[in-house]
Amino acid sequence: MPGDLIYKDQNGDGVINDLDQRPIGYTTTGQPNIGLGFTIGGSYKSFDFTADFSGGAMYSWNQNWEQRWAFQNTGALLQSFADDSWHRTNPYDLNSAWIPGKYPALRFNDGGHSNYNKNSTFWLHNVRYLRARTLEIGYTIPKRWAEKIKIQNARVYVNGYNLFSIDNLSDYGVDPEIADDNGLQYPQNKFFNIGLKLTL
Repeated sequence: MPGDLIYKDQNGDGVINDLDQRPIGYTTTGQPNIGLGFTIGGSYKSFDFTADFSGGAMYSWNQNWEQRWAFQNTGALLQSFADDSWHRTNPYDLNSAWIPGKYPALRFNDGGHSNYNKNSTFWLHNVRYLRARTLEIGYTIPKRWAEKIKIQNARVYVNGYNLFSIDNLSDYGVDPEIADDNGLQYPQNKFFNIGLKLTL
């Protein structure tokens, strides 16, 4: 059908089968081969700011199961498939024109079709991400104010954890530090805190 994936006959024997498979991508365990982290901070008058970032690269996520098979286990269809698959102009007219999409035309639980049952560079994604682990803004009240209320120091702060991630998997709705290829893990929680630190 139009839009179906076409695989390369790697060994030239005229048959597409497991003998044509070749290693692709990096490890898919969710552990990057390159990890990075850095912290930036500064202060101006009574205000201070700190930001902590971490990231990774050179590991792969293999889009599979619910992320690859339309209607997996007779379940609901992912929005990305519904919005961006090859389909007929009129789904009730088999002679109507095809409208192109990113994904092959959908088949209901067609487990034997080569669009879905073979790993390929179409389904494999080499992950890159940078995550804001911690962002914090604080304000230390002037010493003359602190003395008036009989304390040595007072600092008010607001911070957040896991606020955002810059990555190449956001279109799939999965966390870049994902371990499962079905993509059904909950993303990391975001936290917000407001605090007051007093030195008496």
